[in-house]
Formats: sequence, C-alpha cells, structure tokens
Amino acid sequence: MVDSDQSRWSTATYSVFWSEHVTVCKQMGCSPYYVTTGTHLLLLADIVEATYLQPPPNSLLLTTDLIVHQAIDLQHHQEDLDHLHSNVLSTCCLATIHFKAEYAATICDYNFQAGDLILMRNTRIKVTHNKKMKPRYLGPLVVISCNCGSAYILCKLDGSVLHCPVAAFQLVPYFAREHIPVPSDAFDINTL
Repeated sequence: MVDSDQSRWSTATYSVFWSEHVTVCKQMGCSPYYVTTGTHLLLLADIVEATYLQPPPNSLLLTTDLIVHQAIDLQHHQEDLDHLHSNVLSTCCLATIHFKAEYAATICDYNFQAGDLILMRNTRIKVTHNKKMKPRYLGPLVVISCNCGSAYILCKLDGSVLHCPVAAFQLVPYFAREHIPVPSDAFDINTL
C-alpha cells in the first residue's frame, strides 16, 4: 500500500524488493546484497524521521516488518535527491558569483576579432630551468577566426597558418597602432 491506497502498489514495489535484498537472511547470516558484492549497504536514514516520526518497536521485529520499515525509508529517496539537487545547484551558483566578484580584476575576456594582432604565450618554456632567458610570448600573430570552442585560428604576419588552433587563455592583445585588414578570401577555414 502507498499512502493507504492499494491501487498504487506498483510505485512502491522497487523499494520492497530492494529492502528484501539488503535485509539479513536468517539462513545465511548475511544479506543477499552482501553475498553478491562483499560489502554491507548503507540505507538512507534521516535522524529526525527516525527519532520522531516512526514509533519505536516494542520488541524484535519480524522480517516482514523490518522490510516494510526499510521500504518506507527508501520511498523518501527521490525527495532527498530533489532536495540535494536544489541545494547543490544553489551552492554552485553562489560559488560562481563569489568567484567572479573576488577575481573581477584578473578575469578578462578579450574577444579577439579577425585581423587583431595578438601575442601567444610560449608554454614550452614552463618546464625549462633557463626560462628567464627565453621569450615569454611569441608573435605578433594575426587572428583569422574563432571556432565554437573559443580556440583561435592564427597566422603569422606573412599569412602562414599555424598548424592547430590556440586556446584563448594563451593569448594577450598586441597593442598595435592600427588594425590589419584580413581579406575574406585570404584563407579557406574549411581546408585548415
């Protein structure tokens, strides 16, 4: 029965079967779940409901009564998941807002356009011991386009295209005196 309605028995069937498989069987001395997996299952428990809403047993329970109590606890599982999902979602949103506010001075989105001059961070020197003597940035380079993953397709000043797209975090603007126009038919992006 679900909420004293026998016609809705199918909605509680899964919790009865699950509860039966995690209850210790007197013949084996362990639950079928333990026989299969080798671990004991922890059922969901709410300390408030366990203390106040369920009456304490007067004596030892029969196996069927124990299965009924565990099935009732398992039927609250979806409510717990919905509550947990809303808490996690709101916490993530608050953490994002806090992160943006705390690092507002360092977060910048340059949004380079085609023809912009940029410098590319030289990431190969990060692991070397003499990185002080190496160039930190390569370029200037010209932006051809930006793909859907926010990686930029770049070329050198002579028009030779780099062999792979470059992530946006590796690029900084090159403050030139004027913008370099890139003709629309100069590069066929589909052949890159």
